[in-house]
Amino acid sequence: MKHSKPTPCDRNADSDTHRPETTRSIAVGPRLGRRDLLRGATVAATAATIASTGLRASTARADGTPGTVLADSPATRAAESQQLRYAAADANFASFPRTEQPVNDDEDRFDDYRGNFSKTLKHNADAEVTRKSYRSLLDALDARTPAAFEAILIGREDDAKRVRLANPQGAFAYELSGLDSNASRIPVPPSLDSAVTEAEMAELYWYSVTRDIPFSTYGDRGIIQKAADDLNAFSRCDIFARDETGIVTPATLFRGSIPDVGTAAGVLDGPFVSQFLLLPYQMGQLTVEQRYARVDSGEVNQFLTNFDDLLAVQRGRDPNARHPNGNATTFRDGHRYLARMRDLAEWVHRDHPQQAPTQALTIILGLGEAALDPDLPYLRRSSPVQSGFVTFGLAEITHLMTMAVRQALAGAWFQKWACHRRLRPEQYGARLNVQLRGAKDYGLGSELLHSKAFDRACDENRLVNQTPTSEANDGLLPIAFPEGSPAHPAYPAGHSTAIAAGVTVLKAFVNESYQLPDPVVPNRGGTELEAWTGATLTLGGELNKLVANITHARDAAGMHWRSDGVGNIIGEEAAIALLADYSRAHLEEFAGLTLVRFNGTRIRIVNGAVLPEA
Repeated sequence: MKHSKPTPCDRNADSDTHRPETTRSIAVGPRLGRRDLLRGATVAATAATIASTGLRASTARADGTPGTVLADSPATRAAESQQLRYAAADANFASFPRTEQPVNDDEDRFDDYRGNFSKTLKHNADAEVTRKSYRSLLDALDARTPAAFEAILIGREDDAKRVRLANPQGAFAYELSGLDSNASRIPVPPSLDSAVTEAEMAELYWYSVTRDIPFSTYGDRGIIQKAADDLNAFSRCDIFARDETGIVTPATLFRGSIPDVGTAAGVLDGPFVSQFLLLPYQMGQLTVEQRYARVDSGEVNQFLTNFDDLLAVQRGRDPNARHPNGNATTFRDGHRYLARMRDLAEWVHRDHPQQAPTQALTIILGLGEAALDPDLPYLRRSSPVQSGFVTFGLAEITHLMTMAVRQALAGAWFQKWACHRRLRPEQYGARLNVQLRGAKDYGLGSELLHSKAFDRACDENRLVNQTPTSEANDGLLPIAFPEGSPAHPAYPAGHSTAIAAGVTVLKAFVNESYQLPDPVVPNRGGTELEAWTGATLTLGGELNKLVANITHARDAAGMHWRSDGVGNIIGEEAAIALLADYSRAHLEEFAGLTLVRFNGTRIRIVNGAVLPEA
């Protein structure tokens, strides 16, 4: 008998395609001014109280003389505040999807749960989760009680430093503004045995053997051309960023794309790394040069290439726990700019969710008012008397960025735990290894096993393990982090979700067409920044590139599949919903916040409405 499903998720999708649910439209609110909206039935219902208290309330100064509070009476303010919140809540409820999130059928098709996440649970010698342990996870998600989650059967029970599951209860958190965590809808993830997954795994193998090649040499290196040619040979090469002729080239290799959206404007333009990860920025009186600790090259930082190590990590071992600084990664002396994929991968190893958008914000503020949305009410040319801070200023932007990131991540956690529970790439490598050793046939690799990507990754594993003639570890994915993936499912990626949310808020306050002055590019060794003299770089394009960099740097480390970047959709929608709520709450008259979505459409957000913009 099949286990009862713990979530409102419908397992009825084609396993080899990204079939999206109909895109959720944010319900538009009434096109009314704030006072028009509020001075209605709610205020009328409190007329008697208002009449008795007056619109302004008297108080006394410290010296005993009477003073005046220049505000509406408490009753009026309470009524207006309540009406605003009702209007926002009604709009969000009206836009809540009434259909279930579609999922693939891996969990139903495979009794051994081969296609599902299971890290830190109990595993057999072939790195398969035990049925009893996985069902205890499903039981907890079904029950949705704290006690049930504490009853999940884990591996390495006696290891005090074992890795713990990453916040599965977060999937069910509610929101008090913006988009509810369970209201996101995204395409169905590829199944374990799909052609999409094979193409994605090939890209991950290529990442693993090219991490130390400088971005500035991509056009000159034979291995980069071989990687592009190899990916073009896959039947689902359409999932990658491609040029105008529809092929992967060294200039598009590893660049960003979003499932069912494509490649956002600016992502293919200019240097590989966004200007917002290169330019210096100010934190108060501190000037930060974006030079980062230099990660060592080569096999010393290629991890989980041995099956026994991989199995121990799947069961919950933390390789970093034995190191004084909590990081088994090896570094060289000195610091440098992000000049190669290993640098970028390490950047997303220890960052926090607000880090990249906050850096971008500080850089943009240093560019002056020309970089801000010309419709903002407190620019000098529009208001010689006032400046923004609590509203339309630094306090509001940082507040909304923080709110949007957290809300978007809650949406990602709903998808991860309650719906898809997709396995991580390192687990796919284990499946392939077991199959190659003849222990069990998973039916994987019809294209992948004949690719150059697979051959190069096998050579890398043999080099790391110093076993040039051994096939014992073939198929395993060399990982950039000692601990492998975090202990939560792959789909969608948290980094892709968070960065999209933060950047979408930023877009609403900036001039996306602003041309960045004096763009830079790292030299080959990453020791210096040089002037970029190629195509013009716009603020909006470099923000889109920042989203792509942070999203796919996690792929470069081996943490995620390319399709896990669908979190960009959740992040963007969560930010837009939050901005729509807060667009109701200002006294200022303004034309609305505008931004260009990742799919290229321009929208205006005003008085709770999200409207198309010509």
